Amino acid sequence: MSTEENNALVRREQEELWNHTGDLDAAGDLFAPELAEAARQEAADFRRGFPDVVSTIEDLVAEGDRVAARWTARATHLGEYVGVPPTGKEVEFTGISMYRIEGGRIAESWTVEDELGLMRQIGAVPEAGP
Repeated sequence: MSTEENNALVRREQEELWNHTGDLDAAGDLFAPELAEAARQEAADFRRGFPDVVSTIEDLVAEGDRVAARWTARATHLGEYVGVPPTGKEVEFTGISMYRIEGGRIAESWTVEDELGLMRQIGAVPEAGP
């Protein structure tokens, strides 16, 4: 696949799986068969706590079979998330995801995101003291 096609696949993953209009079943089309169920479950778990999530790709860089995406997610904590009951708080956090594309599907992905910042925003982790 071309770098443009790889970028388009990553954009589809963000739009179809993660954004508030997301289609969890799209994981079967976007990911290699051995990853699809885990990707669907990860998105479902997050969306239970933040059903209105919108992820915006800020930067997208591709080379060969690799794509890197820097993104910002915004959502409202409306359901339980990792044991934290809904707070109704609006959150914003950032992350970077790296993908390896094979055969027109995501074969591997790695994400680093500001989970600590997210947890602080919903009150699950206190802010650091002086």
